[in-house]
Amino acid sequence: MIKVYRYAIALSLLSYIPLSLAEVTTVESDSYETVGNIIKKKDARYHPENVLLVFDNDNTVLTGQLEVGSDIWYQWQTNKLPLKPSPEQKVSCLYEDSIALLYNIGTMTLTEPGLAEQIKSWQEKHSVFALTSRAPDTRYATERELKKNGINFSVSPLKLLNESDAPLYEGRLKRSYIYGNGIMLSSGQDKGVILDFLLDKTQRKFNSIVFVDDSIANINAMKNMLASDKYKNVDSVLVHYTKVESDLIKKQGAVLTAEQAQRMSSEWTKLSSTLQSIFPDRVQSCRSDKK
Repeated sequence: MIKVYRYAIALSLLSYIPLSLAEVTTVESDSYETVGNIIKKKDARYHPENVLLVFDNDNTVLTGQLEVGSDIWYQWQTNKLPLKPSPEQKVSCLYEDSIALLYNIGTMTLTEPGLAEQIKSWQEKHSVFALTSRAPDTRYATERELKKNGINFSVSPLKLLNESDAPLYEGRLKRSYIYGNGIMLSSGQDKGVILDFLLDKTQRKFNSIVFVDDSIANINAMKNMLASDKYKNVDSVLVHYTKVESDLIKKQGAVLTAEQAQRMSSEWTKLSSTLQSIFPDRVQSCRSDKK
């Protein structure tokens, strides 16, 4: 009789356990097959409408077709790689002018063939949006390259439940941001803070969140937010996507070689010299902005 009573109590306690177990899991992978399998598992447990999908852009969904202006180039210029640029190789007016310029004239391709179709299939039942560290002034170049590669994040973005169209939010937290057509351009702000802001803005709650990004710093920032008490009932998986860098290491032994760095520096010198000869006031304008 006592055993039966204890069993009944145990069952009653189980009924109060939330469906989501407040778990933040980090996974490293160089394949979207892993991402797809994770999403399938979360869908089976929570149903797709309760699973939010969030993707970084650079070296996660798209990657640069040219070395100059690529995400590897940016990491090199900002001293995030073991190989550092020499003073002669450092690009002036990096944030004020050069990055936006290179995004505008550069081209990109999918990190994996078939990714566009995979994202379309996820958009049929999920809320799906892009969260990039790019600044608002790169919005149109970003949308252009996504569209060229068959990706449209405005199909099923994170939005208020009663909204029919993709929302447009624009403003400033620590830095400026714009969220339009399902793409959040966050100006390099903490991605965990940005996601929290958007969830509050759209008044949405999810049982599970799957976040995919090539930057371990962004993965850690997201983990810090989703591990907080506010998200204690959200089952989150953070995928550190390493394909682009893994492929480079397999090919040349490092993410960036000295030869590659010198080549990028030479290409930038050619481009900037040409622009300066045709538009000499561009350089002067940038220098004035920095004063």
